[in-house]
Amino acid sequence: MPLPIFDPMCAGDRLKGPVQTRHGSYRAGFSLIELIVVIVILAITAVAVVPHVVRGADMQATSAARMLATDLQYAQDHAITMQRPVTVDFDTFANTYTLSNASGPLDHPITKTAYEVDFSAQSGFDQVELVSASFGEASAVTFDEMGSPESGGGIVVGAGDYTYRVKVAAATGNVTVSRK
Repeated sequence: MPLPIFDPMCAGDRLKGPVQTRHGSYRAGFSLIELIVVIVILAITAVAVVPHVVRGADMQATSAARMLATDLQYAQDHAITMQRPVTVDFDTFANTYTLSNASGPLDHPITKTAYEVDFSAQSGFDQVELVSASFGEASAVTFDEMGSPESGGGIVVGAGDYTYRVKVAAATGNVTVSRK
């Protein structure tokens, strides 16, 4: 019975290991040109994909809007818990907001210092700005002992081309964040 003929181009045999060529040498791995082509393709893909994945301004604007929404909810909860009105006052020119009651600024629950957020001085928020704050005629919102705001309104937070609106509902004080 004759032995089967070894076909070096057979795909099944190529997967089993090095293949012997007609000249008696073995071919294993990739050539330098094949490696360079693969690296160039990966580099082109990275250049096209990375800017869409890492968008600093969008991440800063999103984080600032969520942080602001959390602070507004904290002010509302604090007013209910302590049965005293709490005011969140926005200064768009200084890029800051503070939480206070009739006695003065609230203490931040973590840092135990005056509850003031300054986006200009805060690490990771260098592109963030408070664009506007409007609660009726004022640039502040006060939550009463029941957690209801004196008037509804919103704050616009931006970074680069990305803008978010943090809205406080008039009757309920419900805080929502939406992309503008």
